[in-house]
Amino acid sequence: MKKLIISLFLVSLGIVAFCTTWTVTYSGFTFTPATVTIVVGDDVNFNLISMHNAVEVSQATWDANGNTPLPGGFSVPFGGGLVSPSQLTVGTHWYVCSPHASLGMKGTIIVSTSTGIKENQSQINISVYPNPSSDFITVKANSSFQSSPYFITDLAGRQVLSGKLNGEENFIEISQFEKGIYLFQVAGQIRRSFKVIKN
Repeated sequence: MKKLIISLFLVSLGIVAFCTTWTVTYSGFTFTPATVTIVVGDDVNFNLISMHNAVEVSQATWDANGNTPLPGGFSVPFGGGLVSPSQLTVGTHWYVCSPHASLGMKGTIIVSTSTGIKENQSQINISVYPNPSSDFITVKANSSFQSSPYFITDLAGRQVLSGKLNGEENFIEISQFEKGIYLFQVAGQIRRSFKVIKN
């Protein structure tokens, strides 16, 4: 029984490790970025303020700057939140901020299936370890990410640390963080996200 529980835990960790969390914020009355392209299994975190929400609508409603919710679509409360992979099926998801849709505050999430083609690791190679960690994490990055800005947020989307990668190997102190799960994001030629566990 103990082996079964440990195996299930390790499998769930493996699934989480290959999923990416994408962050959408706001700038005035626009979503940033306005379009996010993800793969099945990824989730999207909306980091908003109390006057903005995100509600999935039909394409016709989106085109008309309307705010009628799509039956069965996702809904993110005012202030933001996470849209889970189970709510993001393959295809395009149109969403708006309900009170500001008439002002054009809207965006799209495009969900594609994994192609099964191995990505060019020489272009996107970056790793974050050890994970979990209690004192620091090491970020190892190739030239695509060296000198790139990074930030770490908690699960509520609050930024707890930011900086800039400096070279191939970077040591980032996290001993001051409370125990829990954090999101490390770095924006090089493409944006990469990693879940980091502080123990």
